[in-house]
Order: sequence, then structure tokens, then C-alpha cells
Amino acid sequence: MEMLKIQKKGKAQIKSQNRVRVFREILKRNGISRSQLEKLLSLSAPSVTRVVEDLIKAGLICEEGTEQTFVGRRPILLNVNKNAYYSIGINMSRTKLYICITNLGDETIYADKTEISGLKNGAELLAVMDECVDKAMKTAGIGESQVLAVGVASRGTVDREQGSLMRYVQDQEEIRVKEHLKQRFDCHILVENNVAVDLKHEYMERMELNHDLVYIYVDEGVGGSIICNGEVASGEHNMASKFAHMLVVPGGALCNCGKRGHLEGYVSKLAIEAEYKLVKELDHTVSLEEICKKANEGEEDARQILDQALDKLAIAVTQLLLILNPGTIVVYGDIFEFYDGVIEKLKDKVGRLVFSRQIADINWVIRDKSKVRIENSVARLAVESALATSAV
Repeated sequence: MEMLKIQKKGKAQIKSQNRVRVFREILKRNGISRSQLEKLLSLSAPSVTRVVEDLIKAGLICEEGTEQTFVGRRPILLNVNKNAYYSIGINMSRTKLYICITNLGDETIYADKTEISGLKNGAELLAVMDECVDKAMKTAGIGESQVLAVGVASRGTVDREQGSLMRYVQDQEEIRVKEHLKQRFDCHILVENNVAVDLKHEYMERMELNHDLVYIYVDEGVGGSIICNGEVASGEHNMASKFAHMLVVPGGALCNCGKRGHLEGYVSKLAIEAEYKLVKELDHTVSLEEICKKANEGEEDARQILDQALDKLAIAVTQLLLILNPGTIVVYGDIFEFYDGVIEKLKDKVGRLVFSRQIADINWVIRDKSKVRIENSVARLAVESALATSAV
């Protein structure tokens, strides 16, 4: 689309930022006037007028109806043109690919998931992704020209600039997702780590932070992200926040990366479920949620397995607290949702490891799993990224 040309400096950058702010504010409300936008965003009338005209020209918002007033001329209200364009969101966990299509009003018009745990390489992954996209667009009844942006979130190492990812660590294979999608879509493509997506969407885009934050994501695998000085830390080679591979037991359990003793080998959902199956000598897998319930009911084996996992997590958290000294730690995963008193247990274990318990006396937050829809979050972030980099 003509509107999508990168602008990174000077007045163009300010205009891009204002465009996103105005669009977000219009999206929040069922009709808002230009004068209301000026007051809410502390922008001048000419600035609001320019941005609004740009967004109308691009077909992203429209003028509809008027606001009832008792004196003077009724102001024209602005609203998002919800079904003018759509965004595709894709989230790839360790075992599943989740896909959705949302309109500009953040309404989901299609959602599905498929298994990807048996895939061996990037070519197979891209083929499955293509099949999912084909099915999604056909079912939703939209064409490629109606797609404003595509967002892809994945576990593992992500190169945001190149739009590539590396899921199969031992093979060191770079999967060029953006390049692949560009062969089909003439629109903005965003590729991001899945944990960073959730962090950006919930804690940066929707909340005011005045301190550093660490987000620890414990699910099928382990991930994380860090906000430092208001920015998500990515590192020199996009390798920051690889919490899964923090060393907690030298020479310990085998990690998926081929090395030993890394955090993921002890605290991931799959690792805990495998340990319970082994200890109980079962021929079937018991879910982590059920293990937590058994521990809450007093089963000693379940309690010991969970507490041993928390011991390893406490080692990793201690290092993060000592190095970063963040104001908030956000945690996500079934063990935090279903194990009674888990935060107090973790804080106590950390407190026994650090030189001063004051370091652990910070804000601890359990991320509500019911609110985490990374495919929807990356679809929304892709739209905002398109607006922020457009030359409308």
C-alpha cells in the first residue's frame, strides 16, 4: 500500500507517533470529536487535523454522526472504519500455531489453531503457516488487498529487523518469515518474540511504567522479556532475556538446546509433567494444572516436584534481581495460576538466596492467562507498527 513507507527521523517520526496515538484514542471510543482529541492528547488543532485527514484518506477512520450539544454547531464525530482493512495475527508456541484475523476495531472475525510439534525444519513450518493463512482468509472471506498488516509472534530468537526467527536451535536454522510473507502480501509485516509481544501489548502500550520490569513466561517452554528505561531490552544480537537458558544446575538436566542444566529443563510445563510421570511411574501424562491441584490437596510427591521447580526458578530470579533490581516482576503460567501460595513460596526462596531480602520486596504480578491472546496482540501491534512507519 502507498501509505506504508518508513519514516524514522524528525518531523516525520513525530507525525507517525501522533498518528498511532490518535488512532488508539479513536479506537477506544464510540465516536470522538477533533476537539476532544486535542484535549485528551494535548495536541494542537492543526496537528489533529493533519493526522485525521491522513487517516481518513487512508480509509482507516471515517466521519459519522454528530454529537448532541445545546449550543453552537454540532461537531463531527470520528470512528474507526472497522471493516476497511484487516490484520492477521500468528503465534507459534512450542507445539501449536495459533492464527486469527481481526478488523480495525479489534474484533476477531476468525480464530483457529493447529499442531506443529512434529515439524522438523523451517520449510515445514512455513508450509503449515501458509495452509493456515489460506484457510483463514478463505473462511473469513477477505482478499490480500484488504490485509493492512501481518504480525507473527514466535518463541525462540527473533531478528526484528530481518523478520526472521530461529526455532530449531540445534540446527541453527534461520527462518525468513518476513521475506516469505512479502512474496504474498504487499503490506506491513511485523515479526516479534511472543513474550515480548505480550509485554508490549499489555504493559507498555496500555500502562504507564515508571520503573524497570521483568516478565517471566513459564509454559510449554520458558521465555521472558525486560523493560529497562521504558524500552524492551533486545541485546546486541536480539539475544536478551533468554531466561530458558539461564544456568541453574551445572551439568544438570538436558535442555532442548543440547546443553545441560538450563532453567527450561526444570520449570517448563513439559518438564514438570514429565518429572511427575517419572516419579509416579505412570503410563500417561498428568497436566500441570492437575499436579498443582494434587499438591494443594496435600499430595507430597506433587508438592515436592513443584517446590523443586520453584527452587530452580528462585536461582534464576535471584540473578535477575541482583543484576537489574527491577520494580516489578510479572510471572505467567499454570504453576502461578493453580499452585496455592506460589508467589509467597517463590519470594521466600529468593529471600533465602539474596544478600538482602529488600531486593525481593518489590511488586509481584501474576499475569492472568485468560487475558493472554498473543495472536490477537501481535495482530494489533502489527497495525500500530504499520501506522507508526507509514508516510500518510
